[in-house]
Amino acid sequence: MTGREDGAGREFWRVSLEDLAVAMETRQSEYGNPDEPLKFKIYRGRPRRPLTTRVPRRLTEVTALDEAALSTLLRYGYGISRQEFDTDGTWPYHRMVASARCLFGVQLYVCLADGVYHYDAPHHALVLLRDGDHRRLLAEAAGTGGGPPEAVLVLSGLFAKTAYIYRDYAYRLCTQEAGLLTGNIDLVARAMGVRAHVHHQFVDEPVHKLLGLDGDEEPALVMLPLHVAGGGAGAGIRRATAAQSAAALAATIDPIEPDVVAGGLKVAQACPTLTQVNRASLRTHTATFATAAPDAPSATAESGAPGALPLPLPPAEVPEADLADVLRARDSGPGVFRPVASRVDGVELWTRLARARTDVTSDAVPSGAPVPLEIYLTVGDLTGIPAGCYRLDQDTGALHPTGPADPGTDAITAIERVTIPGPVFQHMNAVVHLVGDRDWAFDTFGDRGYRVISQEAGLLAHRVCVAAAAQGMSGRIVNAYHAEGVRQALGLTERRHTPVFQILLARTGPGGRVIVPVEPEAVN
Repeated sequence: MTGREDGAGREFWRVSLEDLAVAMETRQSEYGNPDEPLKFKIYRGRPRRPLTTRVPRRLTEVTALDEAALSTLLRYGYGISRQEFDTDGTWPYHRMVASARCLFGVQLYVCLADGVYHYDAPHHALVLLRDGDHRRLLAEAAGTGGGPPEAVLVLSGLFAKTAYIYRDYAYRLCTQEAGLLTGNIDLVARAMGVRAHVHHQFVDEPVHKLLGLDGDEEPALVMLPLHVAGGGAGAGIRRATAAQSAAALAATIDPIEPDVVAGGLKVAQACPTLTQVNRASLRTHTATFATAAPDAPSATAESGAPGALPLPLPPAEVPEADLADVLRARDSGPGVFRPVASRVDGVELWTRLARARTDVTSDAVPSGAPVPLEIYLTVGDLTGIPAGCYRLDQDTGALHPTGPADPGTDAITAIERVTIPGPVFQHMNAVVHLVGDRDWAFDTFGDRGYRVISQEAGLLAHRVCVAAAAQGMSGRIVNAYHAEGVRQALGLTERRHTPVFQILLARTGPGGRVIVPVEPEAVN
C-alpha cells in the first residue's frame, strides 16, 4: 500500500456509491433530450477496412490473429447482437455486453502491425486512424517489456454518450462498462486460444495522442494486449526495466485530428465533477504504477445464524456451454425485470461462480491473484442451496452463511428493501453482489483507484452474467441500491468493504418488446 492522500476519487466514491440521491439529482430525461448524441461514433473521410461477415457459429482455437480470427474476436467481443424496433428510438441496438440504457459509451480501438483503427460495430469494419506499427509504443506506455503482442485493444469512454442522461454519474457507468467489455473480450479471446492482459495502468497522454482523443471528452480506460498461445500468452505481465514518462513518449508521436461527426454535449463544461475525477486519475510516469492484493472481509463480518457452518461445494458435473451460443442468448431481461417461477440448478450456478474469479491476467493485482472483489450470493429460489445470504470462498468454493443475524429475516426481501423500486423480486432465483475494498483501491492507485475497482468489478460482473445465461437466466445489473443497506443485509461491518455491483439473476418472461437477433453469416 502507498498511503496516498484522499482526493477527488474518494469523494466521487462517497457520492456515487453511498449517496444515491445526490448522485442522481442531475439526471436528465432520456426522451426528447436535446443533448442526445449519435448512436455510434462516426469518422468522416477515413479509409475503411471491411471485416468478413462470415464468422463461425462456435469459437475454436486459432494459431494466428489473422483476418478471420480478428473478425470473429470483434464480432463476438463487441458486435451488435440484437435490434429493437418499438422503443421510440431510445434503445434500438444491443451488443454482446450489457450497457445502461443501451448507450454503449465505451469505444473500441484496434492497434495492429499496419495501423491504428476504430471498430465500427454497425458496419463490422475498421476505420484507419493512422498508419504504422505502434504496438511497442503502447507497451511502453503500459510499462511492459518483451516482444510486441499480436494486437493491442484500447477501450475508451466517450462520456457524452452516457452523460447526456446521467451527467457526472456517467463516470461510474462508463468505467463499469469498460470492465464489462474487458471481461467479454477476455472470455472470447480465451475461447480462441488468445490471452488478453488487462492494463488499467498506463501513462495517458501518449495513448490519447496516438488515437487522436480529447482526454476530457473520451479518455482511454483499459488497454488489452493480445497474445496468441506460444507467443507470450502464458508468461504474465512483464514489467519493463526502464521507467517512461508520458511527456517523453508523447513527444515521439505526430498529432492527428480525425474528422468526427459532432454530437452530444461538451462534457468538460456540463460535468465538472466527472471532469475533475477523470483528470485526477491521469498518470504521467510509469514509476507511479503499483500492484497489491486487497484485504478480504474478515470472518467476524459473517454474522449469519449462530453456529452456521460453511456449505462445502459438492462435486458436480457442469456441462460446458459454448460461449458463442451463450453470448447470443445473454440478455438483461425485459424493461421491467419480472422473474417467472422456475427451477434453476443452484449447485450448477454455484460451481460456475466458484471459478469466476480465476485465470485473469491483470496489472491491478500480483501475478496469479484472483479478481480483487468478493462474491456474495443471496439465494432465493435455487435448487440445492438453502435460501439465505452467503460469501463465496475463493480458495475452497464453500458458501459461508452471512447476512443479518435475525434468522427470521428473508435474505431476498432484505435486498429488495434497500433497492429502488422497479424490479420485481418475487420468484427471484438469486442476487449477486460484488464487494470491493475501497481502501485497497485508493491506497494503491490513488485517484485512479475508482476506475480500477469499477473496471475489475465490471469484468467479474460479465462473467457472472455469462454464468447465468448458460443456465437460461437473465442478469440485470442494478445500480439503484443503498450501499449501507446492502452492507447491512450482507453482514459487512466495515465501510471499506462496499457493494459495487448488484446483479439480479432470474428467468424472465416476455417483455412486450420486438427484439430481432442480428445473426452473423456463418462459416459452418
